[in-house]
Amino acid sequence: MSLSQAEFVQQNQQEYSISGDVDFLTVPGLVRQSLSFFKENFRVNKGTGKPVTITVDLSLITSSNSAGLALILEMVKNAQQNNIELHFDNLPDTLQTIAKAYGVENEIRDICR
Repeated sequence: MSLSQAEFVQQNQQEYSISGDVDFLTVPGLVRQSLSFFKENFRVNKGTGKPVTITVDLSLITSSNSAGLALILEMVKNAQQNNIELHFDNLPDTLQTIAKAYGVENEIRDICR
């Protein structure tokens, strides 16, 4: 049996992507990776006083479950704590369905493009 794999990758200073299987096995590592990137961006830009804007592309996610939704909500919380305006592109249909089932589709819609 193969283990789930996922990556949080920096494309440039303001664009990131998540790829692979986003599930209960991979989300803890993705949270750690994203928090590390967020803290670094905050450290670099804290002198300006302006929020940093970051976009995360989700189009490379191959599969996801409710842990993926938890990841997005945790990333939003961490971004807010680090004065980062966070947006997501290409939210997979499965995560949209899960967000609706949990009653958070409006919150997700506000951060997705």
